[in-house]
Amino acid sequence: MERRPLYIVRGVAKRGNVTYNCPSPEWAVRKYRDLQQREWIELTITGPDGRMLTITELEGASVEAAVPMANTLANHS
Repeated sequence: MERRPLYIVRGVAKRGNVTYNCPSPEWAVRKYRDLQQREWIELTITGPDGRMLTITELEGASVEAAVPMANTLANHS
């Protein structure tokens, strides 16, 4: 059985660190946005190949980029 590549999203806050092992770029975009909204700092994204990615690169690899940020914010209210 072949494992899916993981996208790793990490964030730092006063109260600690968090790491999400995301099975898809879409999931990683959502987790990154969640951390951003909660004002976590030092957000990083690592792709399946171990390379650091920007949110723009990650959105380019996902269909999540098609969901406007305003709609995402509205869904979390």
